[in-house]
Amino acid sequence: MSDTAILEIVELSDGEIVLRPAEGEGEPLLRIRFSEEAAELLRQSRFEVAQEMIDHAITRSKLWQEESDDQAFPATLH
Repeated sequence: MSDTAILEIVELSDGEIVLRPAEGEGEPLLRIRFSEEAAELLRQSRFEVAQEMIDHAITRSKLWQEESDDQAFPATLH
């Protein structure tokens, strides 16, 4: 059995965007729900924005790194 997890980003029928195992079983690992106002402003770009948010979270998270390194990433609030 492989240690590699295959994940997918999916937009559900209610507009929620989730990160889940590719098998689609169980609870999603992450959920993104835009407010109606944000969804209207983003329009068709909301899926791409959610993908970028997820990518940023994964690449910045020590949970996804194989080896621990002491490099700290500064938090940025917008």
